[in-house]
Amino acid sequence: MRFGNFLIRILLTRPLGILKKRRKLLLRGLAGMLIVLLLNFIAGCYYYKVSTSYQPPAEELVKLSDLDKKFVVHLSMINYYVETVIFHEDSLELKLGSTYFQEGDDISPVIPNKVKRYKKKSKDARLLNEVHLYVNQKRELSETEWMVPNSAVERLDIYNHSTKHTTTYSILFGIALIPVAYVAIVLLFLLVMLLTGNSCPFIYTWNGEAYEFAGEIYSGAVYPPLERHDYLLLPGLVEENGEYKLKISNQLEEVQHTNLLELMVFDHGADQEVLVDKYGVGHLLSEEIFPHTATSLSGLELLPVILKDDDLVYLGNDPSKDPPLLDGIELSYQIPSGTQTADLVIGAKNSYWLDFVYQNFREMLGASYKMWMKKQQDGDPGKMENWSLSQNIPLSVYLFKNGEWEFYDYYNTVGPMAFKKDILELDLADIEEGPLRIKLETGSYFWEIDYVGLSLEQSGIGASSVVQLTKAIDEHGNSVAGSLLKDDALYYVQAEIGNEAELVFPAPDQMGERTLILHSKGHYEILQDPKGTPRLKALKEIRKSGNFNKYSNDLMQEMLEEHLWAHE
Repeated sequence: MRFGNFLIRILLTRPLGILKKRRKLLLRGLAGMLIVLLLNFIAGCYYYKVSTSYQPPAEELVKLSDLDKKFVVHLSMINYYVETVIFHEDSLELKLGSTYFQEGDDISPVIPNKVKRYKKKSKDARLLNEVHLYVNQKRELSETEWMVPNSAVERLDIYNHSTKHTTTYSILFGIALIPVAYVAIVLLFLLVMLLTGNSCPFIYTWNGEAYEFAGEIYSGAVYPPLERHDYLLLPGLVEENGEYKLKISNQLEEVQHTNLLELMVFDHGADQEVLVDKYGVGHLLSEEIFPHTATSLSGLELLPVILKDDDLVYLGNDPSKDPPLLDGIELSYQIPSGTQTADLVIGAKNSYWLDFVYQNFREMLGASYKMWMKKQQDGDPGKMENWSLSQNIPLSVYLFKNGEWEFYDYYNTVGPMAFKKDILELDLADIEEGPLRIKLETGSYFWEIDYVGLSLEQSGIGASSVVQLTKAIDEHGNSVAGSLLKDDALYYVQAEIGNEAELVFPAPDQMGERTLILHSKGHYEILQDPKGTPRLKALKEIRKSGNFNKYSNDLMQEMLEEHLWAHE
């Protein structure tokens, strides 16, 4: 379980009234903290430090026995791993093992007492568990047990992971082993910022002992014309007494209108996985193809980050160095000739920064905010969707065809509170021979990408069963199930913070492994009450295609100057 989910479960059950009174102050200060964290970011950096001693004294060599590390002995022509080492007052008794492979370009030459970057691959990560002894003494080739006088040890190198440097350069990238207490503080402040901002309904699943946070539904559907279907994977949901139990909760300053809630139940083989795309199509996944290359749009190596569903994420480049308006990941795959379709699977979420930027954008409406909101109630959904795409808010997918990138589709926004596993089917029938090239693109710092996978053995499948609610009880003990059974004109409305309903679904008989997907439909209204004169000229400029990204970068630089550089 992610550490962040632990904090989410704590924070999302606490009263928020005290936060409302200091809302703007919190937003400014906490956004400043976010920028400070962003400044410390350089993607993909791991660092080690080499502590070097020349002609090390006997007492220093004896202390090596306390280190739980692998020893390597360097001779004039060939180097060996050491199977065992016994430390005497005036000598070392070594039992030599296999030949030590030569150091690669990434780790050689070693500069004594310097911090150096390494790549976290098998041949580089080995360094963090090694002590290197440079010995000036002849030896017979057949001699495996060897006595070396202390005076023959010309140099001693001890390799250690540099937590200080790696953490400094990797806070938001998620690669370093950051101290838990520090992560807790960062997440606490970022979550408080979010709770004074905007999101969408939160879903909790019963895991057999308690309700745990599972994710958000229909994120980004902030006006009635944008109401949409959503499909949320529920891996933590367990059956209890023939039932599945969930909760839907409003924990933010918004009015949530939920039209439909139902459970999609898939039973399948043990080595298979099921996901449902944004069109409501179920996909059966099995064989995964790993990317041959994966780089950011600026060329940073991202393979170690996106290969697994873990705590390593990619957010973007160092914002202090003239960040681009767009960012993302380019991938290449070696796929079998004649492949017609493939499923592109991601684990991702929207960033807290996007939430902050969007809220600031709406604040610029000032006293005309309510009038503008009323106008959006009858807006053209197609135009709203196109505006969002033109501002690079969704995560867009491009395929490389005929020598250029062509837009293919996009992943819906999923909110900033939890990573979501999502899927899009790719039609590859007209892709030319050679590596399959895919690009994920969005506005800089708008998405955090944890995982990208490609499945070839796939097919669209129907749900094993679609299960309707048998019970939905709100916090006052009233039944609200009637408003959630169908896609119709009836809505379950959660108008205040703390509104929630417990949902109960019957559990069908199970055949094999089971995947559960919550199918929902709805929209929500963000509650803001900005004051002052609308900044009409600035708003008009920002609404132009691509200018939301420029506004985001300008705001970031403004926050840098206000919260960091001004104090230098």
